[in-house]
Amino acid sequence: MCRRFQNSLPFLASVARLITPFWIIPIFVFLFFLGGLFWAKWQDPFSRKWFTLKTPDHHSFKCVAVLPKPILCYPVVIYAHGSGGSLMNDGDDLRQMAELGLATVSFEYDQTNKTAFTLQFEALLHYIARQKYNTNAIAWVGFSLGANRMLDFALQHPEQQPRLLIQLSGAGLPADQTNNGLKSLRCPVLLVHGDEDEFFPVADTQRLAMALRTNDVPVELKIIPHALHGMQPWHEVIFRCIGESCLVHLAGKNAWRNYRSIAQWQREAPPFWLFCLPAVAWAIGWFVWRRFYRAVLPPKNKLKLYEIGLRWLAALLAVWALIVTDIHLVTPHFPVNDKTLYVARRFLVAPKARADFEYLAAQPIWHGQKLKVLLTHVELAAYNREIINWQVNDEFYRDYVLSPVITGQPDETFNWRRPLWEEFYPRIRHENSPQDAARIVVRHLRERVTSITAPHLSHNVPTIWLKQITDENGFEIIYVAALRSVGVPARLDSRGQAELLAENKWQPAPQPCVLSW
Repeated sequence: MCRRFQNSLPFLASVARLITPFWIIPIFVFLFFLGGLFWAKWQDPFSRKWFTLKTPDHHSFKCVAVLPKPILCYPVVIYAHGSGGSLMNDGDDLRQMAELGLATVSFEYDQTNKTAFTLQFEALLHYIARQKYNTNAIAWVGFSLGANRMLDFALQHPEQQPRLLIQLSGAGLPADQTNNGLKSLRCPVLLVHGDEDEFFPVADTQRLAMALRTNDVPVELKIIPHALHGMQPWHEVIFRCIGESCLVHLAGKNAWRNYRSIAQWQREAPPFWLFCLPAVAWAIGWFVWRRFYRAVLPPKNKLKLYEIGLRWLAALLAVWALIVTDIHLVTPHFPVNDKTLYVARRFLVAPKARADFEYLAAQPIWHGQKLKVLLTHVELAAYNREIINWQVNDEFYRDYVLSPVITGQPDETFNWRRPLWEEFYPRIRHENSPQDAARIVVRHLRERVTSITAPHLSHNVPTIWLKQITDENGFEIIYVAALRSVGVPARLDSRGQAELLAENKWQPAPQPCVLSW
C-alpha cells in the first residue's frame, strides 16, 4: 500500500498543479453568485405564472398570474388595465394587491374591439375556473377602458358576474344614457374616481352610482381628492386600498387574522449565509487539498529570519484587528450599562456626536435595551441632519428627531430608526422643506401599512412595520417615527394625530388621501 501510494504521488502532484488559484477564484465566485440567486428567489414573496390562452376563433392572448407564497386557495382578482396599458406594466398593480393574500390575474386584451374582449374574457374565466383558486370568491377590477369593458361584460352575462366589481376611473354613465340597461347587474359595485380626472368627468360616475342605487344594486362611491385620471400621485395607495376591499369582501373581516406581510415573509426566509455554504465548502476543500498536496511533496527550505519576523508581525496585526473588530461589532450587542457606555464613549462614538450621545444616554429609557439601538439613533440622526435640505435647531432636533420616544408607554420599543430611514430617506432626499418630505413619507407609508379597526393591534413601531397592519392610532405613531427617521421634527398632538415643525411652528402633518375604506 505504501509503495502504491508513493507511485501515485506524481499524479497527485500534477492534479494539484492544475487546481491553481486561477481556477479556485472563478469557481468560488460562480458558486457564490449562484447562492445569491437562489437566496433572492427564496426572498421573493410572489410566484409569477405566464400563460397564453386562445379564443374560440383561435386568436391567442397573453396572461399573467401573480400569486403570494405559499401557493394556497386564494380569492381571485381579475385586473383589466386601461387604454394604452400593457401586461408588462401591470406588475406593480398586481403585486400591490397580491401581497394582501389575493391571486391576481391580468391579461392582454384587444383594446379596439369590444367583441374580441368578450371572447378573451370568457376564455380567461373558463381557465380560472379550472385552477386551484377560490373560484367562489372572485372580484373584477377595471381601470379606465378596462372598467368600461368589464361593466359591459357583466351586464351582458349576468350569470358570470363576480362577487365584487370595482371600477377605477371609468367612464361612468353619460348624461344622454338611461339606466335601464343596469337592471341585470346584481353584484356589489365599488366606484373609485379622482375629482380632477381630465378624461372622464366625476359627474358621470356620480350619475352611474345614482343609477345603480335606483336599481337596488349595492354601490359605494369613493371620490379621491386632487387625483388625476391615473390616480396620481396616489396610484399605489389606491391599489392597496382596492386590495384591502377585495380581501374583506371576498374572505370576510377575519381574513386579516391570517395576513402575513412581505416583511414577515422575508424575515422568516433562510438567511443569506446558508446559500453561501457551497462556495465556502469549495474554498475549504481546496485549502485542505492544497495542504495535502504540500504534505506529499518534498518540504521546502526553512524560512529565513526576516520571513519569520514578518509572519509574526502579520499575526500580531491580525490579533489587533480582531480586537478592534470585536469592540465595534460585539460590544453593541450588550445591554446598556455603565461599562458598555464607557466603551462606547472611548471607541464607538465620533467626537462630533458626543453631545447627542450624552443627551440620549442620560434618558431613563434604556433599561434592557441593547447598546446598538442607542448608537444607531445617535449616528444615523446625526448623519441625516447633515444631508437634509432644511435646518433644525438643537432643542427641537434632540426632542423630536433624535429622541426615539413617541408615546412614552412603558412597553414602547425603540429599534425602528434604521429600517425606516432606509425605506424613506431615498424618496425625500431631494426635497427642500419638511412639508414636501412629509407628503412623500405619508404616501409611501400608506402604500406599505394597512389601517383597520380591530382589537389587540400593536402600537409598537417595529411590530407595525414588520406586520404592516395597525389601527388609526398606530398609523399616526409610525407616521411620527417615519418623519423623525428622515429628519423632520414630529410628535403626537393632544388628539393622537401626527404634527410636524415647519417654519418655526407646529402644524398638522399631511394625511393620506385614504386611510381606511
